[in-house]
Amino acid sequence: MTTTDSDGKKGTLLQQAPVTAALFAANMIVFILLVVLTSARSILVPTEQILINWSANYGPLSLGGEPWRIISNIFLHASIFHLAVNLYVLFNLGPYAENLLGSRRMFALYMVAGIAGSLSSLIWNPYQTSAGASGALFGLFGCFVEESVLGSGFSLKEILRPARVMLLVAVVFSCIYGAFMPGIDNAAHLGGFLAGALLSSFFRKDLKASWNKRDSAVVGLSLTALILGTSAEYFSVRGNPQFLAMHDYQNALPLLKEKKYQDALTYLNSAADRYKSVDIFLERASALCELGRFEEAIADCNSAIAMEPNNGKCYIIRGSVRHAQGNERMAIEDVSKAIEIVPKNPVGYNNRAWSYAAMGNWKSAIEDCNRALAIDPNHALTLDTRGLCYFALGQYELASEDLTKAAKSSPDGGAAALFHRALVNERLGRKKEAEADRFEAQRLKYEPEAWEASLNAEGAQH
Repeated sequence: MTTTDSDGKKGTLLQQAPVTAALFAANMIVFILLVVLTSARSILVPTEQILINWSANYGPLSLGGEPWRIISNIFLHASIFHLAVNLYVLFNLGPYAENLLGSRRMFALYMVAGIAGSLSSLIWNPYQTSAGASGALFGLFGCFVEESVLGSGFSLKEILRPARVMLLVAVVFSCIYGAFMPGIDNAAHLGGFLAGALLSSFFRKDLKASWNKRDSAVVGLSLTALILGTSAEYFSVRGNPQFLAMHDYQNALPLLKEKKYQDALTYLNSAADRYKSVDIFLERASALCELGRFEEAIADCNSAIAMEPNNGKCYIIRGSVRHAQGNERMAIEDVSKAIEIVPKNPVGYNNRAWSYAAMGNWKSAIEDCNRALAIDPNHALTLDTRGLCYFALGQYELASEDLTKAAKSSPDGGAAALFHRALVNERLGRKKEAEADRFEAQRLKYEPEAWEASLNAEGAQH
């Protein structure tokens, strides 16, 4: 990867623009870690909650005790496509700004513009999840425009060079992309652009000198202004019921993941009292279901459905509560409604298959599993469900194949698949393998449902 400095000499990006190279690498490393440590799907569409968990800019948390998100989100991207566009802009604008201003000034401009973009995003919509280097990159673009207009300037021929036209296209496309994709916003672009243009104007007044007290003062004043702006935004929203509710909701999520349902319920109750939200109702319904408070859980699902009657997730959760009650007929009705709303829904097909399996309707269960796997061939829960069905029908080799694949691909260690594979291994006389699977399933704290526990090693219910 090469670039050209202001004297026309070519060299590697690291040689000619070391700060740009470091920023380039940092953005790539964070995205690689995001994909490796979450899911391969994060390459294209990481969920909003994954971005929040990875320190995206989100008002209730950024302004509610986690201000580092205003900086950390600058290095986080919402897809490989988003990353590629931003890296292209960085590769073209970074060396230009670094050669013009010097490495230290370019880095200061990049970070101040990024923080200004984060603050602009919070002011425009504190409940939006925002991530990406776009604010910082628009700061570099502001530097480019400011120098072109107020500095030496560019001729029309220079501006219309193919490389600069491609850069302009990338910037415009980034604006359009930000208008429609979650995790990116044009408020950050505008804030970053203005900050970059202003800093560029200050820095260029004394480019012959190395970094000096004047530069430190300018950056210090800029950061002070941004801190004061962040504080002002905090005081403007701190009493807002939605802000407080979303903060409680985010505090509940890690507790739910740790299966501390009663502790999570304290936050969810507070959130629901402050603000009505489908997500809050559904998470509270799931917690109530785990605590055996089924009627309250169904009431929360009904409240969510009343708010969004075409939200398939509402019916999925209510179906799970019906299943926990042992009401498989109504569970199947709910999940069927979810599938009707979102036909390409492997979770829905798997959940319906699980209810069929609980009823002993193995054929219908396998048919639904096949539908789910046609959508997602590596869906671990469905492979586990189908493997258990094959076991119940005496098709042990097929069962073992599905359950082994499920155990390997499951994000939680495959506890259910290991428990079910132990049944298969027992039936096939593989005692050591069966003992190892049971031990691992117990270590992972898998708790089979009553109908699962009633399956014996012969594959029949007793």
